[in-house]
Amino acid sequence: MKRREFIKKSCTLASACFVLTSSGMLQSCEDNIDENYNSPNENEDDSEQNQLTIDISQIPHLALNNINGTSYLGSNVIDSQGLLLVKSSGTKIKAFSRRCTHASYSVNSFNNQGIAVCSSGHGGSFGLTGNVAAGPPSSSLKSYTTILDGNILTISK
Repeated sequence: MKRREFIKKSCTLASACFVLTSSGMLQSCEDNIDENYNSPNENEDDSEQNQLTIDISQIPHLALNNINGTSYLGSNVIDSQGLLLVKSSGTKIKAFSRRCTHASYSVNSFNNQGIAVCSSGHGGSFGLTGNVAAGPPSSSLKSYTTILDGNILTISK
């Protein structure tokens, strides 16, 4: 094989590899949000579908006894991606969806700096208030209604 042929074939192969891998990278940040991801099943009881209670005096939610303490829940009746929980004052705990508002990937639990990073690796993160800490997400995490009565936290849609 002549040098010119080798270079031509190598460049063609390299270009094909680049196109195949870059198209996958572009898809990884596509907006795959399903607007109905939280809609209740018509056959299920509305009260069960719209409410969840947890005891913050029990492991793993003990951190919620301190202001800025955080915890999280996996998939549940309120949100299929799970919930991030933050004690914002002595009597208030906030609940946020773990669904990234940019690409609908799961958001990891809060770290020691109070930042929850999106699991997709696209760089999105959120602070303790649910607001965007770093893009590409442009909107805050969805929040849910909460009532704290003693040690019992009730979360509603």
